[in-house]
Amino acid sequence: MKPLAYLHAGEAPFLAPLIGALSSHGVPVVAAQPGAALADALRGLCPLGFAGAWIEGEALAAQAREVLGQLEPEARMAGRADAAVCGFAGPRGLFLAPRALARVFDRQVYPGVRLLWVGDPRPELAPGLRGAREVSIYAPTPAEGEAFLAALPEALRGRVAVRPDEARALASQADLLVYAGGALPLELLFPYHSVLALSPVPRSVYQAVERVLEPEYFHAERLLLFVEETLGLTLPPEAFYEL
Repeated sequence: MKPLAYLHAGEAPFLAPLIGALSSHGVPVVAAQPGAALADALRGLCPLGFAGAWIEGEALAAQAREVLGQLEPEARMAGRADAAVCGFAGPRGLFLAPRALARVFDRQVYPGVRLLWVGDPRPELAPGLRGAREVSIYAPTPAEGEAFLAALPEALRGRVAVRPDEARALASQADLLVYAGGALPLELLFPYHSVLALSPVPRSVYQAVERVLEPEYFHAERLLLFVEETLGLTLPPEAFYEL
């Protein structure tokens, strides 16, 4: 199979798991820090025989969106590309994160939950929440909360909380909290909650709720989608669970 590139700017948290999962399939993974030469690195993928590239980090993903000539709709809407796949017309930019979130819902979350989004508002991920019955958000400002909900179908849009008391009231009605980094007040947690963590949570969270789905579930689905899109290879989720 063709090799894959891993483009990053500093830390490369998923490089070792990607190499480990693909080693038995004979797929080389080549890491590089392109710096200011990102456009050249992406343009060179296909002529050099790569199947595609993983693009690590928000800053690099935003730059990739600017230099890739072809973008899937998700990447265009999100303003970033976290992967590139080679085709006849050159590299095409993908944004896999919302689809990965939707897959976590399919595998790990029962259908029709009411959820509260807590932490950093990330409207680019909102399309991955369509497996829920209702989505509310605890946001820093009303404008940020409304922008997040606007990325969802109207039928799924819940309410925006900006004060702690509003957030606790919404949390009491939720089955699932999705945590995306930043503040996670413990007073929002109830014993019957599940927490889907897209970023690491304090140990105290595990003691306060029924279940925590750790970030590895989300990141494993991102890596699986990357491998499927670039190589056409289907792996079990467990291949990436120990990240």
